[in-house]
Amino acid sequence: MSTSVFQNASQFSTGDVNIGTHINNYFNDNTLKGEIAAYRGWATFDGNRCLDALELLLKHTTKEATHESVTYSYAPACHPSTRKIIKTDIMDLINSSRNSNTLRFAWLSGPAGAGKSCIQRSIVDECLAGHILGGSFFFGRDSGRDHADGFVATIAHQLCSVVPDFQEAILRKIAFDPSIFENSLLVQTRRLVLDPLEAAYQHKEWIQPRPITIIVDGLDECRDSAQRLQVVRVLQILTQHRKFPFCAIVSSRPEFDILTAFDEAPLTRKFLLHAYDSDRDLMAYLVAEFARIRRMMSLMGIIKESWPTRRVLDTLVKMASGQFIFVSTVIRYLENGREHPEDLLKQVLAAVSTRAVSRNAPANPFAELDALYTEILRDQANPALFKCTRQILHAIPEIWRVVETNSLLTMSGDLELGPSPGMLDAFFSTTLTDFCLSRLYALLHVPSPVMETRYICFYHKSMEDYLKTPQRSGKLFQTEADTVAQFVIASTQNLENWSHTLGSPSEDKGATLSALYLCIRFGWDQLPTQGEVSATVLESITGMRLKEVLKFDVTILLGWILLYGQQLWPNLPDMLNHIKPHNAPLGGLQDCWLDPLAEGVKVLHRCEVSVVFPERCLISLSLAPSAVVLVQMEEEMPAIL
Repeated sequence: MSTSVFQNASQFSTGDVNIGTHINNYFNDNTLKGEIAAYRGWATFDGNRCLDALELLLKHTTKEATHESVTYSYAPACHPSTRKIIKTDIMDLINSSRNSNTLRFAWLSGPAGAGKSCIQRSIVDECLAGHILGGSFFFGRDSGRDHADGFVATIAHQLCSVVPDFQEAILRKIAFDPSIFENSLLVQTRRLVLDPLEAAYQHKEWIQPRPITIIVDGLDECRDSAQRLQVVRVLQILTQHRKFPFCAIVSSRPEFDILTAFDEAPLTRKFLLHAYDSDRDLMAYLVAEFARIRRMMSLMGIIKESWPTRRVLDTLVKMASGQFIFVSTVIRYLENGREHPEDLLKQVLAAVSTRAVSRNAPANPFAELDALYTEILRDQANPALFKCTRQILHAIPEIWRVVETNSLLTMSGDLELGPSPGMLDAFFSTTLTDFCLSRLYALLHVPSPVMETRYICFYHKSMEDYLKTPQRSGKLFQTEADTVAQFVIASTQNLENWSHTLGSPSEDKGATLSALYLCIRFGWDQLPTQGEVSATVLESITGMRLKEVLKFDVTILLGWILLYGQQLWPNLPDMLNHIKPHNAPLGGLQDCWLDPLAEGVKVLHRCEVSVVFPERCLISLSLAPSAVVLVQMEEEMPAIL
């Protein structure tokens, strides 16, 4: 066992870091922050019950799935020259749905990359401008947005700021029945939406000029097919309600279960993207964007006014096969400034044409898009740069999953733990991130110092699909288990280094992300699906023997949680809920330090440590093969929560 900096600790400090002060601050700050504090003044019934109800509602919402989230702020909207007809058709349905005999429920269907999310974001903006947006929910692959557990609560929470008197009515409902969130989505719809509406409008008439609109995007990204059907059923109930009519627009890929659900759903309008002339929109987009590139380059006189020819534009439209992500990626690649746009366009056309006509390649509806991605990524020839690039590309969605799971970007945005070049350098102890990303601006949003958005993200989820499919990405492929191994090793090393400095989260963001990762990643119900990380695999990937990871001193992580855990989890119970190891993918971690970690946090729950640490409570952890010794001094103190 390695020697922990916390072993036999007693009123110690390191430099300017005073442990007792940190612990006092940690446990004495009982003020409910943010949105909860904003409602202290208006409660007309018992204030504490009101605040408890609001806290419970917020806990069950999925903030990152709404149009107000950080994730949403990175997403592109429709180009002004495109999708005019379908946007007009959808808004016409919404505006006419005030009539009782018109349809209020619609499904927008199309393949990956066709622009469904962009259309939905444009509809959200128009509904906001018209003051008729009731709520939105954008499903996604990251943990937290890939299920519908918080769907009804999230919509209900958004209605609080839209419908007069709804907020007080729903908080009363929750205060008198906190178990609401344990019910099915259908029951939640009745108790969190319809019952509060009935209470709010018991003695007055519903006078909304148009039905309040709910926008749901990416329903196919919900992993549970049963939950998908429940979401459809919930929206059917709301859109068919006689007294409180809602309008709902749902978008998704045409997955079989969703297709069947909407085929069987009465009173539903279908907007099928293939029925609209996408080629016309693609051509309009390319004409406008190439004109913009020519204007940018006109001062240098390096591009002819006739470039590109109509024939080239027709070829690009044909290659796109209705996928806006294809043409938008081409444009970003041409305007990166590294090489002459004409030369880059010739390379793209040659690479995509060769891939598309290859007879030996397996059937792939994304063959052209894959060829474009491969062409952009092909220049990473240096082995060290290639390895770093692959690690970074797979790390970006992994960091987003962990950070969004904990809602850190909304609760503690000042920590800035999202994937940025600086964070990736700090976490993986490298200086190559900026250099590796410099040639990938067509595929990734990479922030600059003057940008308002600070984090790296893929422009489209098809990029993640590409990376996770070996037949598509080739040598850039990496299993999820490989990624987990890299993160575990980096996390333990970062925390070992932190134990010598006790740097604060703002000073040592690598250690902060490491603590968050080790606590949350192994608490997920769904762990890597493509194989487990065995000792042999771990060694082949990293050159580090498994025992080097297993001897990590868990008291270091417990110490980080004790000092700074409140910046990750506002409440101690939430911390323990996250640290519930289910099936650790790394053999031995469950017994060696995940279980001891959970047990150690339980002790923190029971001990009164707001006085000087650790005279009232001493935690001594012994990392014997599968045992943890917890010694609590003096009597058991009352629970602090």
